[in-house]
Amino acid sequence: MSYPLNKRVFDVLCAGLGLLVLSPVCLLIGLLVKLADRGPVFFSQTRVGQFGKPFRIWKFRSMVVNAAQMGASVTVEDDPRITWIGRLLRKSKLDELPQLWNVLVGDMSLVGPRPEVSRYVDRYTPEQRGILRYKPGITDLASLLFRNEEELLRGTGDLENFYVRYCLPKKVQLNREYAENATLLKDIWIILQTLFPYWLGVLLIYFISLAFSFWVAYELKGDFRVSLQDYQEMRRFVFLIVLPQLVFLVWRGQLRGLLSYFSIPEMKRTVFALTAALVAQAGLCYALQGRLVPSPSILLMDFILSFFTLCAVRMGLRLLRESSAKPGEGSQVRPRRVALIGTGELATNLLLDFERSENPPRRVVAFFDDDPRTWHKRPHNVPVIGMPECLLNREWLEQIDEVIVTLPEEHSARIQEIDEMLKGLPLKVTIASGWPLLRPL
Repeated sequence: MSYPLNKRVFDVLCAGLGLLVLSPVCLLIGLLVKLADRGPVFFSQTRVGQFGKPFRIWKFRSMVVNAAQMGASVTVEDDPRITWIGRLLRKSKLDELPQLWNVLVGDMSLVGPRPEVSRYVDRYTPEQRGILRYKPGITDLASLLFRNEEELLRGTGDLENFYVRYCLPKKVQLNREYAENATLLKDIWIILQTLFPYWLGVLLIYFISLAFSFWVAYELKGDFRVSLQDYQEMRRFVFLIVLPQLVFLVWRGQLRGLLSYFSIPEMKRTVFALTAALVAQAGLCYALQGRLVPSPSILLMDFILSFFTLCAVRMGLRLLRESSAKPGEGSQVRPRRVALIGTGELATNLLLDFERSENPPRRVVAFFDDDPRTWHKRPHNVPVIGMPECLLNREWLEQIDEVIVTLPEEHSARIQEIDEMLKGLPLKVTIASGWPLLRPL
């Protein structure tokens, strides 16, 4: 069967099963929405669908009644129109569940460009209108990369103008690139990423790595001839040993950043977390006099193996990222707060050099990048906020002193565009063609 037919069959089966299985959850959400302010349970709005045909999209209501008459269609993180239950629904994306009905009746697909209201579609260029050839969906690649859109728009003056001018074209571009090469397997991967957030995947990788280390510790103790009794003991203790390690790794911020960014500071945090877990395990072993916990030799071997396993996993992912990356990526004086435009090798080298150098003291506080795939990551524990246009948000004028553009020279047109965009802002703007070669734009 062709991809469109496979996709429709997949949509109908999943939407029907989802509505059936999740009906108790939907009833509970509906009750909470009703109790929140006695207003209607559902929110519906006319959106532009495939081939420009309008349809009504359904959601659980997350804002106060008549919110559309009280402000812009686009919302920010601290929008006062959002109800208390609405914030939980938006954060978990559960407000989108009624759209399974839209999928079942054929107005939408599970994966496809998010449908926009007509006044935004009317501003599409002829090239952008090509996205209307595809059926809109509940989730898409742009939804994943713009998953913190409300936070991204925080501090924006003219909210709708910023969204239409900068966010919407990026979303359309991402969806066109994806739709032109879409397959059912890629759609399933998008759905899985939507259902299971990034931090959950990191937690799973850590759990597998730590459980593997615990198993190897028993293998070493038994000279790779583990008895049935030792195997049963290992199964009994694995959660007791791994869970404290995970708790301390989370405490040290090991779920926030990108797993493939690994450096000496990350290694120190890993050692600290595993050491704290070992102390807790040793204390438990002493308190219980060796009962219900493995022997001290197992604890010590597991600590060493866990450290090397986590370092090997993260270093391997880092090498994989760097090998596949595209080219172009103590003082008493208060350091200059720097924002870097670009996340390539040059930007990374600048960040590391700034950390080591005190003359002049600089501290990178944020990255901005045109590639949405880098957003919400934390290379070397510095956040990638969003597109460079986010620097126009007034709150950043109080948080940074300098902007350094680290884009490759072949992107001269984009560099010139950034120059024009940042003119008039009270910030020092420089371009880096190579460290330490910084020159004013």
